[in-house]
Amino acid sequence: MNPRDKRILVDTSAWIVIFRSGGEPEAREFVKQKVAADQAATSPLIILELIQGCKTVKERDQLRLQLESLQIFDLENTTWERAYSLGFHLRRKGLTVPTTDILIIALALENDCLLLHFDRHFSLAAQHLKDLRIMAVGPL
Repeated sequence: MNPRDKRILVDTSAWIVIFRSGGEPEAREFVKQKVAADQAATSPLIILELIQGCKTVKERDQLRLQLESLQIFDLENTTWERAYSLGFHLRRKGLTVPTTDILIIALALENDCLLLHFDRHFSLAAQHLKDLRIMAVGPL
């Protein structure tokens, strides 16, 4: 693996696949190794998306505690500026990407991370963004 790929930003879509019982054991092991090596990152936006899917307060609290132990990438002014530019650029290429995905792409680029995902929008966006490094957790 390329040394630049040491840090990964794990998108909500990848976490969902990894948390699912029986879903993608190779991806689960990859993320487990990255977490153990302190190379996995998240953001408040991703945490929010995941918490919305929790069924109980206990589940919510446990998930939040686990995710907040990772490196956290905040949405800074520079991230928003990059996202504005990305959204405009991708739309001019004929690609409409959800706002949350544009923000996640901006975070990955800004923090020089491999973006781990299970969302076709990231694969489509990567075709137009030469610096975006992605890895899908399974076949899309």
